[in-house]
Amino acid sequence: MKVVAAEWPTFEFSEWEPAAILPGVTLSERDRLLAAALGDGEGRLVVDELVAGVRVRPTSWVGVVRFEGFEVRVVPKLVGGNLGVIEMIDYASGLGALARFGAVRQLAVAPAGRLVDLLGLLLAESSERIIRDGLLQDYVAHEETLPAVRGRLLPAEQVERHFGRVDRLECRFDELETDILENRLLAVGLALARRVCRDPDVRRRLARVHSVFNDACTTTGLDPASAVGEVSYDRRNSHYRTAHAYARYFIERLGVADLFAPGGGRSFAFLLDMNVLFEQFVTRFLEDSFAGSTVRVLAQRRDRSLILNEATWRPYAAVIPDVLLEHVAGGRRRRVPVDAKYKLYDERKIEPADVYQVFFYAYAYGRRQAAEADPASGFILYPASTGGGGARLRVQGQDGVAAARLRAIPFDVEAALSAIRERRTSTYPALESLRAAVGHGIAAQSLT
Repeated sequence: MKVVAAEWPTFEFSEWEPAAILPGVTLSERDRLLAAALGDGEGRLVVDELVAGVRVRPTSWVGVVRFEGFEVRVVPKLVGGNLGVIEMIDYASGLGALARFGAVRQLAVAPAGRLVDLLGLLLAESSERIIRDGLLQDYVAHEETLPAVRGRLLPAEQVERHFGRVDRLECRFDELETDILENRLLAVGLALARRVCRDPDVRRRLARVHSVFNDACTTTGLDPASAVGEVSYDRRNSHYRTAHAYARYFIERLGVADLFAPGGGRSFAFLLDMNVLFEQFVTRFLEDSFAGSTVRVLAQRRDRSLILNEATWRPYAAVIPDVLLEHVAGGRRRRVPVDAKYKLYDERKIEPADVYQVFFYAYAYGRRQAAEADPASGFILYPASTGGGGARLRVQGQDGVAAARLRAIPFDVEAALSAIRERRTSTYPALESLRAAVGHGIAAQSLT
């Protein structure tokens, strides 16, 4: 843990860093509620109030938590800093937009650069592009009482409300306007980003862009957390996709009601789950690596055929491996399971629960023919931290016959990002053992 020079006490941790007591800080009542929420469930950040002070222990969630009197930052340790996280988001989401935003790289290397500021800058820049191209408009239906007919007269409403009158007419008409969901979501996302970003240049850009969207639409009565999933994209609104993706990070990770509540204070938590991001990143990387080959990459494929109730022969539970690599040759299908674990397995033993999980996948999807010579295979990909060579595990019966071989492979995220930029994902060295396990005759050179 280190103290960062800032407007108020700011403490910076690396993910998974041991717990430390923060000097000279206390928790307010609102801070205690925030700390309890952070510690519940997944344990995004563990904050304990002790006699000696406030103790903080980070996990695999990265970002910033602002309490009323101090701030805690958790920075990524294994993926090339905050810029690496941004590149992972950009790649895993399929946006491919980061190359256009040069200012993001400048902010990333600044001493005070924070993950939330980087995302705020991406949101501002993508929203500026929309403004330059022109805000989307659509026809919105209105029902109003007018002195003359506009659009269509509503007979039932007219009789019920203004029977016998011709100077007050109930009408329904369509108006072309910018007060539509696409613009409202950006207005909310920009407003949230303004509240939590600290970099002065980012805040100025967000304020300027937000004023445009705030004038163009209203967010009254909008539930943004529910509305983010209601937008479907086509040729007409596809240019909003990138800005919505970044706005979504603010909408889904911040308490919208709390931040906008009168007297709500300035505390908030903006944290990203690196477990989820790493899994999404690895999945996309595998898809690109095996593109053009005879191997199919099946992501999050729900399978209810593996665990059955013997009394009814009906599915008992669903199994969802992170990735299945499928190869069909000579009428035979082979599936190799791959699980992505964002854990420090270069520095400690693989947790038994992860061994059991991947063994089950390997055994369930393994071929039964010639089991002794060719036992089932399963893989764990984890972020490389020390340059270790991974682990090879053999699961066998009491008779010494191998039932499965498990391989844990360190996945260097920074090297993978370089491979992505140089368009050489198909030859990434760490995947050679995966290629060999899926099927014979599959080599790196055949995957270009």
